[in-house]
Amino acid sequence: MPTFRCEYDVTSDLVLPKDIGELKLGSLGGYAFTLRNAPPDKEGHATGLHVTVIGPSESIDSAQEDLREALAEQLDLLTFCTHSRLKIVAPLRLVEWEAGKKKLKFKAFHTSDARYPPDPELVGDYIATVETLDRASVPDSTRVALRYFRYGLLDHTPEDQFMRLWLSLEIVAENLKDKTNAPITCPVCGVALKCHQCGCEPTRIPMAKQEIVHLITKIVGDRAPEVSKRQFKARNGLMHGRTRESIEKECKVPMHTIVNELGTIAWHAIMSTIALGDGPQLTFGHRGGEFAGTSLLMSIVGEFEHAGTEPYPPEDKIPNAEISMRTKFRPE
Repeated sequence: MPTFRCEYDVTSDLVLPKDIGELKLGSLGGYAFTLRNAPPDKEGHATGLHVTVIGPSESIDSAQEDLREALAEQLDLLTFCTHSRLKIVAPLRLVEWEAGKKKLKFKAFHTSDARYPPDPELVGDYIATVETLDRASVPDSTRVALRYFRYGLLDHTPEDQFMRLWLSLEIVAENLKDKTNAPITCPVCGVALKCHQCGCEPTRIPMAKQEIVHLITKIVGDRAPEVSKRQFKARNGLMHGRTRESIEKECKVPMHTIVNELGTIAWHAIMSTIALGDGPQLTFGHRGGEFAGTSLLMSIVGEFEHAGTEPYPPEDKIPNAEISMRTKFRPE
């Protein structure tokens, strides 16, 4: 399998001491990692890390994602060891890394938030809606659900977004469900179970799952069985440590689609707990149901010649093309 080298920008609470130029790390998966400090800011502080990853991948098209996943696994361990925050911001440059190869392909990357620059559309109608909601009867539990709804939109990966939004939905469900004991029923015929020995009919307080299914049914109607099944598959998969790819394969839709669906459900569930009564018309939903965060990753592919006698080209001989993007709002 071909070998590739990719550099990543990583924000970190920890950086290397000034007297250490780099640290090297290996993994059982055959990947090698070199950690260096990112360029200093105007006050001389290192702003994070630049991590170079060398390892196998099927092709230059899949290499960036494969090497990123290998880096994420090592950062998981490093965070566990140090109790510090480490976050992959963006890939910087990808190069074929075959020893002695004279013509090497490379990719240069530019990553930007799909929602940057911000839309100049924060108008007074939204402020009026916020004031109306704030004056309404909002339960304390709903305030907490609102916070985790916001956290879900702040996260960057769809898996993290899903877990935050699911927590928001589950908080609503826990506080809406019936708190009285109900019979435990047969999963096939629905009849209450009864002990043949003593005649006792066991009961329990209903679980949040039943209320979540009930909320989904009220929100999506006839599509509830399909939507509930998909959402619980995603929830259970993530809670059991499965990968995004395996969940997408089972659900037969991309993870960002599942997040958008969950965001809509959580939003309606929260709204169902707020007693608005009669009042002014409210303004909602600037994004049209798009809750999943997305990044724009642009790249250019080039080729350069390694004319030296070393197995690999030195750093200063690897092309470092820069990509930029300009966004301009059209005047009214």
